Amino acid sequence: MEQAIVIRSEIRKCMQEEGFTLGGFSKATEIRGSYLSLLLNHDPHKYPLPMRHFDSMIQALDKPEGWLYECYVDECFITGKTDRRRVEPFLLRCAELGKTECIERVLSRLIENLNQLSLVFEIAEKVHAAGNQQGAVPLYECVAEHEKHQHSETLAISQYRLFRAALGQDLQKNRDAATRFLQFRNRLPVHFQLDGLLQLANTYYTLSDWKRMGECADELIVLAKVVYQEQNQRKTSKREKTSLNTERHLVVYYGQGFLLKATEYEKQGFYEDSRKYIDGYSDLSWFKGLDIIGIEEMNKFKMFAVANSYMLDMLMGHNHKLTEYTHYLASHPREVLFGLAIIVGTANKYGFSIDKTLEELSEEISKFNEYDDIIALGRRLHFHYHLSLYYLDKGLSDQCIQNTLQSLNLSVTINNSSMFAQGVALFELCREQATEGQLNCYKKILEEVRVHERLNLCHLSNKFL
Repeated sequence: MEQAIVIRSEIRKCMQEEGFTLGGFSKATEIRGSYLSLLLNHDPHKYPLPMRHFDSMIQALDKPEGWLYECYVDECFITGKTDRRRVEPFLLRCAELGKTECIERVLSRLIENLNQLSLVFEIAEKVHAAGNQQGAVPLYECVAEHEKHQHSETLAISQYRLFRAALGQDLQKNRDAATRFLQFRNRLPVHFQLDGLLQLANTYYTLSDWKRMGECADELIVLAKVVYQEQNQRKTSKREKTSLNTERHLVVYYGQGFLLKATEYEKQGFYEDSRKYIDGYSDLSWFKGLDIIGIEEMNKFKMFAVANSYMLDMLMGHNHKLTEYTHYLASHPREVLFGLAIIVGTANKYGFSIDKTLEELSEEISKFNEYDDIIALGRRLHFHYHLSLYYLDKGLSDQCIQNTLQSLNLSVTINNSSMFAQGVALFELCREQATEGQLNCYKKILEEVRVHERLNLCHLSNKFL
């Protein structure tokens, strides 16, 4: 009640300061004069302030968005019970404006009655549907924390939304998010399961957790096959067709399952087994229901199959394929980062020259900084680290150090402690050849790590720091 009085008192005071009469304020806010008088001058219990009118008043008084929102929290419960007509628009606006503290205060009142969790979830979904993924996080967290039924669909969806919202450039945070969500992946509706499994598999890929990635890929293949069969049965039986509502075309989940399984075997050194799974997505023209988008995705998988076959050739030491692979990459610029990350590593392993390849693809290499998603950042990290080793072996210390510094920066960006440690060790090998500018850059990186505590450095020797 006290906060309701504060709101009305502040509005009346600001009206006076701005020279508003009741009639003038009525015109400015587009609120009927008699009703406006009731809202501002009578018992708030009888005449609670609707959210849309409150925002109109804020705008008319030329106050910043969210003005006095902290006081409006009590307005949502002023009649002694939850009033959705005020709670919902208030939470939606708070999410839009990033008023997290106000959201949490409302939620603490709402969950006094756990039956209100369904309302919280509905509002969270509306915030998410509006494209405000982060704004919905406190609402989903409330559902996740207080939902007692562990097999509740709303709980599983909330955990899925939180998982997606948590994914970013920090590998450790991504690992934590995947671990929290993992147990809920099979409790989701089918369309969310497909998206969830694909996101989990991609996350484990960035974490180099090939075992879990492969497990998710297995589940993705099985589920995609089941959904595909069900979709086709509906068509042949003339049953009502239901929209799948997935983020991607169904062929993507099927193809990605095989692509990820091929990757699992490739990373473990089972190259022939990897080729078998490449065959599983190299030609998906048999897939029924391919619309324009589906055909585009099918053609992408065909291209991936060619690129990954070249990759396996490199990994198996077939360096006679290098020129052919280089020409392929030159005609497929978006594959250059992935291809070079493999080429440089295999050149170091088998001891062959890639100078011509680096020269031919130099223009695309100069654009690598434009790729900043978590997968691309990881590939850039490995490319620069292995390129450092390549130049070290050739006795080109300046190029070695420059690439080492880039790999260190990228290690910090994605919070990859093991690669940071390898980068530090490599720099120390070349320290005597480093210029003053390179030493200062190295010191700056180490200081940044110290100040922001971005990495677990307890395993690094003190002499490096």
